[in-house]
Amino acid sequence: MTKRRIPRTAYLRLLPLAVLFATLLVCAAHAASSHDEEGPASAVKPLIGTGDDPEDGINLYPGAVVPFGMVQLSPDTENHGAGYHYIQKAIKGFSMTHMSGAGCANQGDIFFTPTTGPIETEFPDFQSPYSHQQETAKPGYYQVQLLQWAINAELSATVHTGVARFTFPAGKSANVLLPLSHTLNHTAAASVRVVGDRRIEGYVENHSFCNMKPTYKVYFVMSFDRPFSAFGTWTGEEYGGPGKIVEGSRSAEQTGDQEWVGAYATWKPAQLKQTITAKIGISYVDVAGAEKNLVAEAEGKDFDTIRREAEVTWNKELSVIEVTGGTPDERTVFYTALYHSLLMPNTFSDADGRYLGFDQQIHTMAAGRSVYTNFSGWDVYRSEMPLLAMIEPRRVQDMVQSIVLMYRHGGWIDRWPHINLYTNDMVGSPLSIVIATAYLDGLHGFDVDTAWEGMLKDATEAPPPGKPYIGEEGVEWISKLHYLPNDKVTYASVAKTLEYAVAYASLYRMAAALGKKDDARLLYDRALSYRNLFDPQERSFRPRNADGSWVADFNPARHGHVFAEGTGLHYQSFVPADLGWLISATGRERFNDRMTEFFNYPQPGWYAQYYNPYNETDLQAPFVFNFSGEPWKAQRAVRRVLHENYTVAPDGVPGNDDGGAMSSWAVLSMMGIYSVDPASLAYELVSPCFSKVVLHLEAPYPGKAFTITTTAHPEVTPYIREVTLNGRKHTRNWISFGDITAGGTLQFGLGAEPNRAWGSSPDAAPPSLSDTVPQN
Repeated sequence: MTKRRIPRTAYLRLLPLAVLFATLLVCAAHAASSHDEEGPASAVKPLIGTGDDPEDGINLYPGAVVPFGMVQLSPDTENHGAGYHYIQKAIKGFSMTHMSGAGCANQGDIFFTPTTGPIETEFPDFQSPYSHQQETAKPGYYQVQLLQWAINAELSATVHTGVARFTFPAGKSANVLLPLSHTLNHTAAASVRVVGDRRIEGYVENHSFCNMKPTYKVYFVMSFDRPFSAFGTWTGEEYGGPGKIVEGSRSAEQTGDQEWVGAYATWKPAQLKQTITAKIGISYVDVAGAEKNLVAEAEGKDFDTIRREAEVTWNKELSVIEVTGGTPDERTVFYTALYHSLLMPNTFSDADGRYLGFDQQIHTMAAGRSVYTNFSGWDVYRSEMPLLAMIEPRRVQDMVQSIVLMYRHGGWIDRWPHINLYTNDMVGSPLSIVIATAYLDGLHGFDVDTAWEGMLKDATEAPPPGKPYIGEEGVEWISKLHYLPNDKVTYASVAKTLEYAVAYASLYRMAAALGKKDDARLLYDRALSYRNLFDPQERSFRPRNADGSWVADFNPARHGHVFAEGTGLHYQSFVPADLGWLISATGRERFNDRMTEFFNYPQPGWYAQYYNPYNETDLQAPFVFNFSGEPWKAQRAVRRVLHENYTVAPDGVPGNDDGGAMSSWAVLSMMGIYSVDPASLAYELVSPCFSKVVLHLEAPYPGKAFTITTTAHPEVTPYIREVTLNGRKHTRNWISFGDITAGGTLQFGLGAEPNRAWGSSPDAAPPSLSDTVPQN
C-alpha cells in the first residue's frame, strides 16, 4: 500500500556518486561477535520501524505479541491511524489489536488505560506523557512509565490473550479505564458489562481498515487478579468528549457512530505501591470464545510466567535461521526483520477451533490447526509468503487452507482479506500466487481441489453482481483482447495486466503440476498477455485502448492512473515470470543501460524515474540483473538498499512494512537469496551479509538444514567471486527451492571488486516462462 516516505539521508547529497557507491558497498565497519547467549530474541528491537513522523508512512507497533498472534497488545500514541509513532510524546492508552504496517487507520480494538485519582472520561485527560528513556520493547514484552500518573505499565501476550501489569504509586487510588468507543479507525458500536468484582466484558464493533464500510466485532473478557472496590460506566453524545459517569452502573451501550461509552474499575489507595494485573482474552466469535481463550492460555499463570513463555516462543521461532558474522547492527536488522516477518497473517480461530467465516457463520477448524486472516496480499506474495513457506511450512499450509475457506464460505478469493471481510484492496490475484507457490514448494496439506476451483474462477470469470468482492477487474477484456484497455478499465490498466500475468504464470505452473493440461494451456496463453502492452517501437510498457491504438502523449516517468503506486519506469521490469523474453525484446544492452540508470539515484527517495526502495512495486528490480548478464550489479544494488534503508533507527524500515513485505525482503537479501518469481522455484543469488547462515528445515522438506557460508569479512566484500553448492563449483547465478529444502551447503567466495564473468553467461540465468511450452 502507498508509502509516503521522506528520507533522512540528506548528508549523502554531499558525496560524489563514485564515493557514494564505494561507501554503500560496505555493510558496516566492524565484524560482529558470535551468537548471543540469550538467543536471537535479544537482538530484536521492536521500536525499529515505528517512525519519526506520522506522515512518513512508517507505522509498525512496538507492543507485546507472539508469532502470528490474534492479540497485539500495544500502546497508542494517536487517536486515529496506525497506533504508535516514535516521535509522538504522549500515550493515550493501550489496545489489543494492531496490524503491522498496513498504511492506514486500522483496528486498535479493546482500548484501556490506567490512571490515578478521580475518573476522567474525556480525551486528552487520561493520556500521559512518556519518555523513551523509560520505555522497553522486546519480543513478547513492552514496558513504559506513564509520567503523568507515575504508573509503570507492563504488557505481555499469548496467541489469544493479553496481560497488563500496572504498578500504581502509594497513596493514590488506582483506576483502569476502558473507553471502548475509542479505536484507531471508526467505531460503529460497543457494549460493556461489569460482572462481579473482578471482571469486565463486552465487545466493540469497528470498521474495516482504511475507513471501509464493512464492520466486524471483537469480543473480550478482562479479568483482574484482585477485586476492585468501586466501578461504573459512562456515556456521552460526543466521541472522545465528556461522559456522564454512573458509579455502580454495570452496563453501557454505544448504538450511534458518535456516541462515547466506557467502564472503569477502581482500587482504594494503599500505603505502599500496589500492582494490579489484568488478563484480557479476545475472540471474533463471541464472549464465550474470549473466556475460553483466556482460560486455555492464561489461567493460573502470573505475568512473569506469560512473559517468559513469550520470550521462549520467540527464541524458538527466530532460531529457525541462525546467523554468524556480519556486524552487531546487521544482526539487529536481520532478526528484527525476521521478527516483523512473523507477525502477520494473524490467528483468527479461537483456542477451541471456532471461527467466523466469510459467510458470517460460526465454523470449527480441525484440532491442531488454525485459521488465519489479515493477508496483505499484493505485498506479501513477493517476499514474506515465500520466506514463510521456507521456514514455517506447517503453518503456511494452514494459511493456505484459510484462503481456501475464504473461498468456500464467501464465494471468492480476495486480494487483501481483513478479519472475515472482503476489502478488494490493491490489484491482481496475489493470494492465488501464494497458493500456487505453496503447492509447488511441496506443501499440499490443504484442500487442493477447492483451492484450484477458486483460483481458476478468479482467473477466468467475473463475479456475479451484488457481491462484496470484485475479482479481477476487467477480466472479460483479458478474455477478449488479452490485455486491459485503458479506455475501458478506469484504474491501473497496465499494472493490472502485468499483475494478472504473474498470477496466470503461477497458475499455469500449478496446473501443469496437477496434470490439468487444458487449464495449463489456457493459463500459459494468458500469462503472455503482458506482451500486448509492450510497445515494440519504444520497447517498453504503455497503455493501449480497446481499438488497439496506443494512448497518445504517454510519459513513463509520470505518475498516472495506468500504474498502481508507481510509474512506467517502476514497472519497466515487472515481468518476473518471463524476464528472459522481456530482456530479449528490449535488447540486452538497452535493458541493462535502462536498469543501470534506474539505480543511479543520488539518495533514496520516491522518484518517478528511479528505483523506489519504499514500496513493493519494484522489489524485484535489483535482481533482474541476474537475468540480463550483469549479476554483479544486483549484488551492488542489494547491498546499497540494505545499507541505506534498513537500519537500527526508528525509521529503519523503508515505508510501510505492509504485513512483513519489506522486512522479509531484507531477511532473504541478507541471506543472499531472493526469488523474483517464487512459483518458478528459482532463487537468485546475491552476496550474503553474514559469514554463516544456517536455515533449519522441517517436514515435509527432506533436509535438516541448509547452510550458507562465505569467505571472511562479508561486510566489506559485497561481490560474488565464485560459488560452490554441496562442494561442487556452481556457475549459475541462482539455485532452486529444492536445492534449499534438500539440505546442504552453499558457499560464496566474496571479494571487494566484482567478478563480471561469474554468472553472466546466458545459460547461467534463472529460468523464464518462455523457456517452457505447455504439453498438448
